[in-house]
Amino acid sequence: MRKLLHPALLASSAALAVALPAHAQDTENQDSAEVELAEASPAGQGEIIVTARRTDERLQDVPVAVTAFDSQALERSTVQELSDVRSIASGLNFNSEGGKSTTNVSLRGIGQLPVGLTTPGVVTYFNNIAIPSLGSSIPTYDIANIQVLKGPQGTLFGKSTLGGAILVNTVQPDLYDFGGYVRGTYGRYEYRALEGAINIPIIPGTVALRVAGQIRRQDERIRSLDSDFFALPEVQALGVNDPNAGSYPGFDDINNDSVRASLTIKPTDRISNTTVFEYFEADERAAGLFLYKADFAPFQNTAFLPLMGDPARAAAAVSLANLAADYARENPRGAFDGGINGGRAYRKSIAVVNTTDVDLSDSLSIRNIFGYRKNTNDQGINTGAVPILDQGGFSNPFLGGLVTQPFIVYYAEQRYVRDYIDNDFQLIFDSGSGLNGILGAYYSVDGPAGPSGDQFTTFSSLGRIPPTTTHVKNQSFAIYSQITIPLNERLNFNVGGRYSWDKTQFCYNPGNPATFESVSFDECKQNIADRVGTPTEFSDGFGRASTKDDYPTWTIGFDYKVNPDLMVYITSRRGVRPRNLNFPLFESDPVTCPSGNYSLSCVDLTGYQTIKQERVTDVEIGEKLSFFLGGARGRLNLAAFYSKYENATQFLSNSGNFLFPRGTLDVPPSSFIINAADLSIYGVEIDASVSPDNNLTIGFNGAITQTDIDELLPVNTNGELGPNVGTFGEGQINKLTPTFAGTFSASWIAPVKPADADLIFSGDLYMTADYGGQQGFQLEGYSLANGRIDLKGIGGSSFDLGFYLKNIFDVEYQAGVSVILPAAPYNSLYLGPPRTWGVEASYSF
Repeated sequence: MRKLLHPALLASSAALAVALPAHAQDTENQDSAEVELAEASPAGQGEIIVTARRTDERLQDVPVAVTAFDSQALERSTVQELSDVRSIASGLNFNSEGGKSTTNVSLRGIGQLPVGLTTPGVVTYFNNIAIPSLGSSIPTYDIANIQVLKGPQGTLFGKSTLGGAILVNTVQPDLYDFGGYVRGTYGRYEYRALEGAINIPIIPGTVALRVAGQIRRQDERIRSLDSDFFALPEVQALGVNDPNAGSYPGFDDINNDSVRASLTIKPTDRISNTTVFEYFEADERAAGLFLYKADFAPFQNTAFLPLMGDPARAAAAVSLANLAADYARENPRGAFDGGINGGRAYRKSIAVVNTTDVDLSDSLSIRNIFGYRKNTNDQGINTGAVPILDQGGFSNPFLGGLVTQPFIVYYAEQRYVRDYIDNDFQLIFDSGSGLNGILGAYYSVDGPAGPSGDQFTTFSSLGRIPPTTTHVKNQSFAIYSQITIPLNERLNFNVGGRYSWDKTQFCYNPGNPATFESVSFDECKQNIADRVGTPTEFSDGFGRASTKDDYPTWTIGFDYKVNPDLMVYITSRRGVRPRNLNFPLFESDPVTCPSGNYSLSCVDLTGYQTIKQERVTDVEIGEKLSFFLGGARGRLNLAAFYSKYENATQFLSNSGNFLFPRGTLDVPPSSFIINAADLSIYGVEIDASVSPDNNLTIGFNGAITQTDIDELLPVNTNGELGPNVGTFGEGQINKLTPTFAGTFSASWIAPVKPADADLIFSGDLYMTADYGGQQGFQLEGYSLANGRIDLKGIGGSSFDLGFYLKNIFDVEYQAGVSVILPAAPYNSLYLGPPRTWGVEASYSF
């Protein structure tokens, strides 16, 4: 940690050393300096415009911590997927937790659990419409900018969020100029990508169409270990084999296609309408999991013996698991298939966003943003990350003589088909004299659009269990307002409020062993209605539940312009994640324990059906400084924050905690969410950049974050969860954001012009301390270096050529958790991509 802090302190000191003298200088040439800033070269500091307050503003004028990247910055850092932003926006983490298709984003110590369908702690907005974390992947082609807003966003944006928001804005149609670009990329692991865009002013000044698309392919980056593993002499000596091991295809390939069409119609100067349609499909294999630990010895006689059928098979399985763990450590760029044939990570989304702006007068306008998205997410994972430990094929006396199948340690499968509808209506006032505000109403509904459900098969010698039917429907309505009141020429008062009404409901059917299929929402509800009054009504696992919540959120603060170059501010905000539900409906005797004789197989989960409201209240103090000294220019933005996080959630796994009787159909599929602790999260963030001249820019952004546990909440009141679950200790509380993360970046235009082109060198070094995690487990910190060389405007044309190298030193780093539980006999996690390189060629017209 000490080693990691030194670069942050040095960068802060260096920036301050340059900034303070600049701050003291005479600012009478400010206007010309700002023009120079806006027209800076690709390596320089162009003016950054953000929409953190739902209107276009200079980054340096917004009284909130924002990290923003325009298209040039994204290109310099070779951002190919949204998750790549984590290495250039310090404190922001993207983890594939629970599967390649499940994105867990965390910021300022707050994220999302990989179970349920609740509002994420950090919401991503695509052209101002919230998108779900499950099954969504945002291609980063033809992107205008990406903005990371830090801290609770409970007033102006669609969803009330606890940790922040990510705004992704695509390039909009140009009403006057015809143009576009085409770009091709080839790289390691047979990476191929082709993208482009064309802008057509159909009626110049009135109607314009922009069409963009991207195709990406890549061979698997993680090979299957099974074939070589089962060929080892020590493995063959156990007499265990997998006859299909040689046919497994490997993991973590890329196969996705997307297209986007944007149409802008501006019949008058006061009316504008833009519709963006997007289609995205990815048909890929799973990411592949690293077997971090395997320790099945304690299960040899308790779990393995009845499942394997005899002591010899159980002992062989334990030995095989231990050998597999050793082999995985020797081959971290591989993963065990375990009979899942590469798994799957299929995603498809169809989205439409329509934005209408009408200027009623010079100071008053209305805006309506409507969004529709349909998401399909279908994934299968060898969650245990182990090979097949026993081939089965014999009559097991412990299972009534049933013939066993290849043994499954932990397979997870999930399929969700969901619709998302949002509408945000805004009345916007801007007096032109500093008084401005917004009044709005927001409505959203998301729910099932087809058969949906999941299955978690653990320790099975009779094959996979059938998938459940799990449908969740969320509805939200909110009214909000925010206003900026100038108290004098330099001091502004900012205040905003919002009141929200939310409703969540679920419908759950246990897996159908006859059809092995999930059913639709209507069928799910009908199946429950058909069981009312039957003898098994409260023990068959079929159930529905709902919850409602209403709550205020707010923001209040002041910003003060010390001079045109320096602003200081203080703000306080409240963010809320509303009450939610665990499923299925807990109603049978084993999960309600009416006798009160609590044990591993008789617990009372009814008090955990509803997840309590989570709240974050923060205070942020910051400054934003633009400095100009001779030919040098730059910025230094600092923010210090304190957040009180109430009712922080974690999940409690079934593994090792409960032993429900066989046939209990209303147990949680794998885990359920609990409110575990009240936390205090505080830290300091820096975003600094300096350009000594138009050819060189050096930057640093970093975050120091500390998470303290104020109070452990009573998880196991009166012992109703049985003797194996007490209370969560402090060492088990998740601390998602690292104590330190920082990125050094540099971009330099060389003084030589080979082939009459600008030669640009770019690079960044990302560093992070340990971060989490599950139940207190912390992933190891790492450093990651990326570099890029570009030739811009070859031969004076619009042809560019670039070469990039990502993960230059081929660091083997832990990128996300899958199963990291103290009581689990297997622990698995995701490793980050290996070293990759590529060549890009692009032409603009």
